[in-house]
Amino acid sequence: MVRKTLILPLALAVAAVCAGTVPVMEPWTVSSSVEEHVSRYSPPILSNGDIGMLVDFRNCQYQDTPSLKSIHAVGAGYFPATCRQGRRTPDAKLVTLGRVEEEVVVGGGKDAKPTSWSQRLDIFGAASVCSNGYANGSCIGSTAFVASGKPVFAVRKSFSGEVERYVFKWVFRRPGPSGRPPAGVAFAVEPGRIRWSTDFDGLRAEAAADGEPPLVGTVELRCSCPSVRLSADGDTLYATVERPEGNVDFFVVFNDSMDDAPCSGDAVAAAGWDTLKARHEAEWAEFWKRSEVQIPDASVLRTYQTAFYNLKCWSTKWAVPIGILPTHWNGKYFGFGFNGAAFAVAGHFDEAKRIGRFWAGILPQARHRAGGQKRKEGLSNPAAGARFAWQPVEDGHETTGDGRWKDHFMHMGTIPADCWNAWLYTGDRKFLASTYPVIRDCANYFRTWLVQRLDDGRTVIGPVCDLERLPCPARNAFLTTCSAIYALERAADAATVLGVDAASVPAWCDTAAALRRDLPKAGGRYLAFEGCDRTSVGTLSGLFPYNVLPRDDAVQKATVDHFDRNGIRVGNMYSVGTRICTWYAAWLADDYARLLDGEAAFRNLSLANVSAGFFNEIFEINEPSYRSCPWCQAPPATFVQTVHDMLLQCEGDVLRVAPAVPSAWRDFSFRLRAYDDVEVSARFADGRPVSLMLRAGASHSGRTKKVKFADGRTFDARITGEGRDFIR
Repeated sequence: MVRKTLILPLALAVAAVCAGTVPVMEPWTVSSSVEEHVSRYSPPILSNGDIGMLVDFRNCQYQDTPSLKSIHAVGAGYFPATCRQGRRTPDAKLVTLGRVEEEVVVGGGKDAKPTSWSQRLDIFGAASVCSNGYANGSCIGSTAFVASGKPVFAVRKSFSGEVERYVFKWVFRRPGPSGRPPAGVAFAVEPGRIRWSTDFDGLRAEAAADGEPPLVGTVELRCSCPSVRLSADGDTLYATVERPEGNVDFFVVFNDSMDDAPCSGDAVAAAGWDTLKARHEAEWAEFWKRSEVQIPDASVLRTYQTAFYNLKCWSTKWAVPIGILPTHWNGKYFGFGFNGAAFAVAGHFDEAKRIGRFWAGILPQARHRAGGQKRKEGLSNPAAGARFAWQPVEDGHETTGDGRWKDHFMHMGTIPADCWNAWLYTGDRKFLASTYPVIRDCANYFRTWLVQRLDDGRTVIGPVCDLERLPCPARNAFLTTCSAIYALERAADAATVLGVDAASVPAWCDTAAALRRDLPKAGGRYLAFEGCDRTSVGTLSGLFPYNVLPRDDAVQKATVDHFDRNGIRVGNMYSVGTRICTWYAAWLADDYARLLDGEAAFRNLSLANVSAGFFNEIFEINEPSYRSCPWCQAPPATFVQTVHDMLLQCEGDVLRVAPAVPSAWRDFSFRLRAYDDVEVSARFADGRPVSLMLRAGASHSGRTKKVKFADGRTFDARITGEGRDFIR
């Protein structure tokens, strides 16, 4: 991704805030000079796929920012926190590791609050850049980041004017205003360090009587200032600097018993800010250069880029959870998430394959849940397949609370898609072989547990909970049935590629064909489920995400058009609000992209973009009367995939270049991946292709590709590792 933004230097931003002037607003920037930025402020995320944080406009994590009260979150208020993925209390919640606050004394000995502020999220460098002005004319600028590849939160404070005292605080409390310690841990505080443990019998590291060792860890605070005074009280670490001048750097270093190797706070401080920041920026630059998208609509482009930043932040060593925060379902994994394809198309093969490997890693637990595997006897009934939890954690166990969502099954199609899509794009046959059991067992679960053959000759999926806004139970539910068709057909495809399970292939294919034949329909369009008269986004799923209906299916096209006209009536995931949420609008846009209708795709993508936040972040819902959970993973992944599908689509060995681009996009370019490890770089000028470079990766099969443009031009292409421009 080419970085094409004008970044306001920190010193200039600080000077503007402190002088009371407002600089020209940069992208990804909020400011106290804009009333709506204050009243509807929502902090951005910083994360390295291990540590997750929300940081506010002081690069702190204050719990009492008034605008946060209007943001809804699962199970609690929307409060900034710091967590590490996979570090869980016995009840499977993320361990909260405290938060950063500060004390600024500029006169009179009292803690002063900024009178003006600005914050910019640098998504390309994964940093928050803030400027704070105070009543006496002093200014504090700051840059904060969570270091790529290291368990370190780093903050540089830049002081100008008269500041009598500055105190950096690490407060070891649970999120919220209660002042209580983090739930599920015991801890001890000493100057510069907090020791914590999930064992309440003491801060010990040895195994308990049941053989399970407690999780133990530390939080260290270090500072670059030679005269800093480190101190501590009951639950807080302090780093106090008297009359600070220039740059002062603070490092919060996390270690625990899940780390492969310790990270020394002293070593981090000795290496210094510049070394840590340079490594961090280099690794993020490497991420962005894997792909490139440049389109003329600047706002849509920023939301696309922010969505990708969001996905990268939450990409852990396991997979992509909903978020690494208590407010984001406590870091649970959501099988109905669409992340794998988004990463694969942008050339992030490691991230894409990691998701499939995660599902393969927790397959034994999913088999046990389906009744097909006994803990001691082994696999007793292979036909039972596997049932993956709706919201598993790292060991595969279900952690969602009781509710109708426990009877969801549509994720049993998107989980195989994570495996199959990674294979399609990478061409990695070993990966397909290692994740084929996931695809096969999901297909078998559908066929054994859910497919019903009725007396009237129809084949349907039995009663389930489809989307939660629909009544339950739903028989022959469209979304779940499309999920089943996908799982069954991909199992047949994967078995054929690998030359295994040949006897099962006809049954999988026949069952999928019967389910497709008997999808619920009436009045010339598909229904959400048998007998349902409600409009539902689930009826779009024959195209996105499952692509199990051809684009010339007139009933699916009529259904998409019906939702386009009526979707506003069911526009959100929950029964609140007055307009369509970003996720559903992007879902509809991707359907139109797959129907090769660029005008409708862009119209709905623009509608999706309306609800983006001030940092171009995507919320679950973002309306004047209701805001819910920004920075979760499924809606951003859908937005990203829609942009990709407008620019490039693959059908076997056919590459469709710019198949769903609106007429308003006259000049644009992209560099993305096609199936079979092929890199596609295209540039259009005045609506016409002027460059199309195709380059083969290491796993490319050598098969000839057929390239199609939207204007009907078609040619065959033999692709090599050196690459060739097929236009020039």
